[in-house]
Amino acid sequence: MIYFIQVIELLIIRVKESGDMKNEEKREKVDICHNEREGFFFCDVDGHRCVVEYEMKDNGATKDVFHTFVHPGCSGRGIAGELLKAVVDYAAERGKKIIPSCSYAVTYFRRHKEQQGLLAEGISVEDDGGSCRLPKIREA
Repeated sequence: MIYFIQVIELLIIRVKESGDMKNEEKREKVDICHNEREGFFFCDVDGHRCVVEYEMKDNGATKDVFHTFVHPGCSGRGIAGELLKAVVDYAAERGKKIIPSCSYAVTYFRRHKEQQGLLAEGISVEDDGGSCRLPKIREA
């Protein structure tokens, strides 16, 4: 089942190719969806799928966020942060904890110290770590 979590306005700053190189602001609406059955949040930007994948652990009490992907053509727009925010908000609303196995998830929690209360017991993002593990292979 796919759930629409939120519509997020992303602020995108484009550098003009003109001689004075002024910044132009552009707002873009992105629908972040949740495929709970398969374990990922996603959005489609400029024809590219951007995702955050997780795996449930501890009998459903914890989300192990193990993979974040934003197409290189979409990078620099804050999309990965918005996807992680959707995961964090979803976990918080349901009383779940998070294990940030993905390096970007670790970075997100380092930047958002106010969210660190959602980390699973014994998890610290101040230690080295957080390397994305390969996504699980789904059988056809």
